[in-house]
Amino acid sequence: MAIHKKRDVSSPAAARLLLESTEPVVLPPAEIEEEGISIEREEFGPYLSELLDVLCQGVTAQPAPIVQSDSLFVINGTSRSFWVRLWHTDSSRTHISRMHVLSCLPLTPKLKINLGNF
Repeated sequence: MAIHKKRDVSSPAAARLLLESTEPVVLPPAEIEEEGISIEREEFGPYLSELLDVLCQGVTAQPAPIVQSDSLFVINGTSRSFWVRLWHTDSSRTHISRMHVLSCLPLTPKLKINLGNF
């Protein structure tokens, strides 16, 4: 798993670590700086509390399927699936300084699609 340091433009002294991996990453319970959260679309806002609850309890982040980026992860909540990028303050991953939510989809674990006789 690669972790890259990124400079925080608001504070030159602060460095953030971008989480990158091609394998699932176990995230321990983490503190989250809510002012460091950004969302791709405003309609994701009402569901952020579910994502924050999951991150505060600890969760496994799965690499996003099909995407050619090692820094995009899928985190499943109780009713939604969130596609996120995470930045931490250190390698323990217990403090999330920045999070960007790219997608928020309903979680449908029992959905089956029948494609016929292919």
